[in-house]
Amino acid sequence: MISWHDDPPSPDEYVHLRKKAGLGTRSRNAAEIGLRRSLHCLTCRDDDELIAMGRVVGDGGCFVQLVDIAVAPTHQGRGLGSEMTDRLVRWCEASLPATCHISLVSSDRAVPLYRAWGFRDCRGLDRYADPTL
Repeated sequence: MISWHDDPPSPDEYVHLRKKAGLGTRSRNAAEIGLRRSLHCLTCRDDDELIAMGRVVGDGGCFVQLVDIAVAPTHQGRGLGSEMTDRLVRWCEASLPATCHISLVSSDRAVPLYRAWGFRDCRGLDRYADPTL
């Protein structure tokens, strides 16, 4: 049975789902730190199995970012990514100042999904803490 929870996954679940969903590798240590510092975490489970997750990170006033929106490949195409995004955006609207800037980084294939919630193209740059990665 599918259920939604306002709590973080375990660091091991987080690392595993990111890998399965093709989001890239994060270390368990990084997951522990990041999950603990999240403003909001949302998980979706099929019985006890983590099948989708998403987080809101940032300062909670001026800037936040939606991150780690991931759905297990076995559950993709069922609307879970849309539901996750909807729930995260509704949390932001209810919990953050109206002037808070909400951003996200998306793969090309997910752009239409996020545009449905009012996200627009913008230009950005990024890098890892270790510039050799």
